[in-house]
Amino acid sequence: HKVKVIVRSKQRMMESLSIKDDDNDNGNDQSNKNQLLTVIEHSLLDMSDDEIKSQLAEANAVVSCLGHNINFSGIWGHPRRLVSEAVERLTKAMIATSVQEEEGKDTQSTKNPKKFILMVSDGVAHPLQTDDPRSFSERTILYLVRLLIPPHHDNELAAEHLVKGLGCDAKSCPSLEWSIVRPTDLVDEGSTEEYTLYPKPVYSLFGGGVSTRSNVAQCMVDLLTNEELWSEWKYQMPVLYDKKEDVQQAK
Repeated sequence: HKVKVIVRSKQRMMESLSIKDDDNDNGNDQSNKNQLLTVIEHSLLDMSDDEIKSQLAEANAVVSCLGHNINFSGIWGHPRRLVSEAVERLTKAMIATSVQEEEGKDTQSTKNPKKFILMVSDGVAHPLQTDDPRSFSERTILYLVRLLIPPHHDNELAAEHLVKGLGCDAKSCPSLEWSIVRPTDLVDEGSTEEYTLYPKPVYSLFGGGVSTRSNVAQCMVDLLTNEELWSEWKYQMPVLYDKKEDVQQAK
């Protein structure tokens, strides 16, 4: 698969992948090892609608792991709606390019919806209120977080756009399918376990489970490449935990 990545810092991206910057020069003189990867340094919200559509012209799927920088300006500064605005613009561009592609196809061609995956956290409740009710203390904490920490509400708005704005079935938006992955507490340790997906949180808000970042990444790759898994979780907000025996017994 060809992968195009839009990041705020290309250098940090290449270092995290242990790839030399000159091995990947936006398509020029790429090594055989990295010729399927294109890394573009840009701020997504600074791109015009036409630029976004141009970047997505040949994309069958988009994964958004965008988040606010963990510093004062990133949390309390602007843009306050970094994630939700990016999701709105990305999905709008995906639908527009899908329509253009369909117009250029033969009428006998099979229509394949594009896929969009958004990563948030298990603190983001399902907008349709299908999660189990949280305790009074957890609801109080989430209320304060929503009020005082803008990025949390931004993630809620992004999820709401997909669930309520685009809808939860093919009739609502036939050219685009989506899934919202909600990992619990993220850790950096190497992947030593498989992951498990649940339709709603099975633990309390704090403690009880972790999600290794590598497992979260693997999950999103699996969703894109495994049609059976995608069919199971599209139009849903699966909660991801590293697989453990006690998770199997959680309610």
